[in-house]
Amino acid sequence: MIFRITYIFAVLFLLSSCTKEADVPTPKNGGADFSSFVSLGDSYTAGYTNGALSRDGQESSFASMMGAQLMNLSLETYSIPLLPEGKSVGSSLEGEMQLKVTTGGIQPVTTTGNPELLTDPSTWINANGPYHNLGIPGARSYHLVAPEYGDPNQGVGNFNPYYARFASVPGVSTALSDALAVERTFFSLWIGGNDVLGYALAGGEAETSGMGSADITPVAAFTQSYAYMLSQLTASGAKGVVGTIPAIDKLPFFSVVMPNMLALSAEQAAAMDAAYADYDAAAQQYGFEEMDFSAGANFFVIEDEANPVGMRQIKAGEKILLTARTNITVAGWGSEVPIPDEYVLDENELQSIEEATNTFNSIIENSANQFDLAMVDLDVLMESTQEGLMIDGNIYSNAYITGGVFSLDGIHTTGRGSAIIANAFIEAVNEKYGSSVPYVLVNDQTGIVFP
Repeated sequence: MIFRITYIFAVLFLLSSCTKEADVPTPKNGGADFSSFVSLGDSYTAGYTNGALSRDGQESSFASMMGAQLMNLSLETYSIPLLPEGKSVGSSLEGEMQLKVTTGGIQPVTTTGNPELLTDPSTWINANGPYHNLGIPGARSYHLVAPEYGDPNQGVGNFNPYYARFASVPGVSTALSDALAVERTFFSLWIGGNDVLGYALAGGEAETSGMGSADITPVAAFTQSYAYMLSQLTASGAKGVVGTIPAIDKLPFFSVVMPNMLALSAEQAAAMDAAYADYDAAAQQYGFEEMDFSAGANFFVIEDEANPVGMRQIKAGEKILLTARTNITVAGWGSEVPIPDEYVLDENELQSIEEATNTFNSIIENSANQFDLAMVDLDVLMESTQEGLMIDGNIYSNAYITGGVFSLDGIHTTGRGSAIIANAFIEAVNEKYGSSVPYVLVNDQTGIVFP
C-alpha cells in the first residue's frame, strides 16, 4: 500500500523530528526544572501493549521514554513499578499477544499469562516505592483520585489490581497522592481516554455502577477530578505537560472490520435473500428498510433492539469491534446470525462518544491554559498516522499489524508508536518552556515482531 504524505502541521513536526534525531542540540532545561519527573495516566503511560502489561512494554512506554530523555538533563531517577522479566498479564489474566503461524496464516495469538501478578499480593511491590511512573491500565480520570481504586477489600471487579500491586498504601493512597509524595518538579498527565473508551469497547452497552462502569464518564466528574489533579500537581510550582484524547476512529480496533466486508458470491447472495425473506416481508409491511444482498461486498447483519425485528444491516460509518472478527469467520456472525450489539457501535453511540471526547478535550485545553502548561493534541497526531508518517526512511501508519504504530491489540502502541508519542510530548515541552530535551530515536525502538 502506498501512503500519501500530507504536509500539515502535525506531520511537519514528526518529519522535522528526523532532523532533530540527526542533529541533536545541546540539552538544556530552559524554563523548566526536570530534576524530578512523575507521570500520571492510564495504560499508555503504564506501557500496556499487545493486550497485556509486561516489563518490556513498561520500559518502552512514552512516559518511560520521556524519563530516559530527561536523564540527559537534570533528572536523577525515574522509578517504574516493573513486572518480573519475561512475564505478562492482561485484563483477562492472559498474556501478551504474539504473531504466530497458524492454519489460517500469520495471526495474533494470546499467550499464557501470569495472573498471579495481579491476584497474589505476595508478588506485589508496594514497599519498593516511591514510583515516578503512575500509569494504571484501565484508569479513568476520577480513578486517579479514588482510594478504593487500589483497595483489594472492595472485591474482584471493584478495584484495579494494576494499581493495588504498587500503591503505597492500598485502599488509602491514590495515584495522585502517590505522585504528590514525590518531590516533583515536572509532571505529565495523559488521562481521559478510558472515560470514553470503556463505553466504546463495550459496544455502547453501558453499565453504570461500580468501578468497572462502562458508561461515559459524566462531564461534572471529569471536570472536577481533572481540575483537582492539576491544582494539586502545580501547587508546589511544578510545571508539566498534558495530553488530549484522540478520537476512537484513529484506533485500528474500530476500523479493521469494515461494515461492508461481507463478501458473497451470486449463489451466496441469493441464499441470504432467501434466509431473510421473512425479515423483508415484515419490512414491507411495517415500513422499515429491507435487507439487500448481491454478489461482491455487502453490509453485515447486526442486532438492533430499536428495529421492530431486532436486527438490520449495518450502515456505512458505523463500526464493528475487532473482537468480532473471529466469530464473523467461524460462527457466521453478520451473515447467518446478527453480530451482537456489544460488538457494534451504531450512529447514536458514535455521536455520544464524539460529543464526550470533544467536551473532555475542551476541558483539558482550558485547564492547560489556566495552569499555564504544555499541551499535546493527540487527536491531530493520531490523525496524521492515517496518512502515513515518514521518519528516517520508514513509513508509519495506523494500519493494523503492518503500520508499525499500533500493537496487536489494535488500541495500544508498539515501542515505535510510543516513541512517536513521546516525541510529541517532548516537542510540546520544548516549545512551551524553551527547553531542548532530546528526541527519541523512533526507528531504534521495538515494533511488531514477526515469526
